[in-house]
Amino acid sequence: MRQEKYTMDIKENGFTLIELLIAMGMGLVIMLAIYASTNISQRSSAAVGRKVATQQDARAVLDLMAMEIRMVSFSPTDSSSIWNTIPTCSGAVSNPPCTYCKGIQKADADKIHISMDLGGTVVSGANVPSGTIGDAENEHILYYYKSDDNSIRRKVGCSATDEAILGGSEMETLVKNNAENVRLFTYYDRLGNNLADGITGNVPVASIPKIRRIRITIVADGKNPDILIGKTRKRLIYSTDVMVKNHVFTP
Repeated sequence: MRQEKYTMDIKENGFTLIELLIAMGMGLVIMLAIYASTNISQRSSAAVGRKVATQQDARAVLDLMAMEIRMVSFSPTDSSSIWNTIPTCSGAVSNPPCTYCKGIQKADADKIHISMDLGGTVVSGANVPSGTIGDAENEHILYYYKSDDNSIRRKVGCSATDEAILGGSEMETLVKNNAENVRLFTYYDRLGNNLADGITGNVPVASIPKIRRIRITIVADGKNPDILIGKTRKRLIYSTDVMVKNHVFTP
């Protein structure tokens, strides 16, 4: 009997060194792509968040300014002499004050001084209009744009200090009206004519009584660059018009 020997070739499957290197390279590329995508997504989300914060800051300040400027020249009395009681300590009014200017003693391109009579005195249980500017809080206010620290500032009454309500070194939003040559305040008469001097943007004292509408414009930048627009800052412009009805009708 013949014995036959059968042999079976056993082939062991595996990876060569080249195949391992290719696989590792492809894995590394995929991981880098995932990391880059996640990083961009996170930075984009942060940029959107900063943009929203800038919008909210600018809108809030615009609303505050519009609300207070809308009250300019308000008086519960019927006497024009009330405007002679505007305090001069703020350094923003003429001395003596311009009677016919009423509650707008300064109407400059980047500065406005507003006054109103909000306070009253109590006599025999009745609230009687005071007829005096400055004897109650927030009755005369100075708003101005400070370009050297990119801020809008608010000074109330005779305070020795003012407050940055938008912009400045501590804020996430910068005010950049100068960069765009945009005036913070623009003043119009009843026909829509711009009352300001064409060079300075300031309204001459003689024209202040003619003011019927004030446009407030804020150019705002985020403090940090926006990667979505080439690592530059996103610049936004906000504007609103305020009708100064009290300035029209008060004596």
